[in-house]
Amino acid sequence: MAASKEIIQKHEQMFYPTVRVRTKKAGGSGTVVYSKKHDGEVFTYVITNHHVISDCVSVEKKWDPVLKRKVDTEVLDTVHVEYFRYNNYSHCIGSFAIEADIVAYSEVEGGQDWALLRVRDKENVCDWVANLFPLEDLDNVHIFDEVFAVGSSLGHPPIASNGIITYMDDEIEHFKYWMSSAQTIYGNSGGAVYRWSPNRKAYEYIGIPSRISIQPMGFSADAITHMGYFIPIERVYKLLEDNNYQFIYDSSLTPADREAAIKDDKSSGEDSE
Repeated sequence: MAASKEIIQKHEQMFYPTVRVRTKKAGGSGTVVYSKKHDGEVFTYVITNHHVISDCVSVEKKWDPVLKRKVDTEVLDTVHVEYFRYNNYSHCIGSFAIEADIVAYSEVEGGQDWALLRVRDKENVCDWVANLFPLEDLDNVHIFDEVFAVGSSLGHPPIASNGIITYMDDEIEHFKYWMSSAQTIYGNSGGAVYRWSPNRKAYEYIGIPSRISIQPMGFSADAITHMGYFIPIERVYKLLEDNNYQFIYDSSLTPADREAAIKDDKSSGEDSE
């Protein structure tokens, strides 16, 4: 029997934009949030957590030939983004990986545990991209709304779980998190939480699974998988804005506008000195 329209839509809007993110030592999940061609070059971006790719970010002492001394230099290693292929909207038949660069991030310690990757494939547009929940509709998100969490749990190819939004006002290390009962575990980090929006008839990305609750049990700790914290979409928009990636959610802008804005900021900084 052929897959129903509902199953097809769930795959295309939630499952297919999910990728597995691999680093030198670890990994997790990611979500394709943008893939378009501009001036003959494809720009594809994946959102994940900083703690997923943290072993690829380091600071080393390197010789500066101008200053004639060693200075702290940021070193960003290559990350691999792994896409999956399916038959009959159910059977995973394999995967392929593409190199990616870390283009923006906010650290875990004192930061927002967020990272943005740009895939190095500049010729092929990604077929499936997540729908970002529009910020202006945020008041229509409520506790008891059904949600789906999708990610590479425990390093597995992407799996899906469902639940409801259970809390929206937790503050952890000075930043707001929402909670859902859609079960998540290590490896889901960097993936996505989706909500069905009936007015737009689409499953939309509303956050990044980032933390799970832990209950200490003697010398060990148990993960409470139905109490998963995720970075809400309002914070995702702010992080993109702070790093001049507004074109990811604003179709009136392009990567070229970002470059122009950065040049303007640099010029303004030089003029003020």
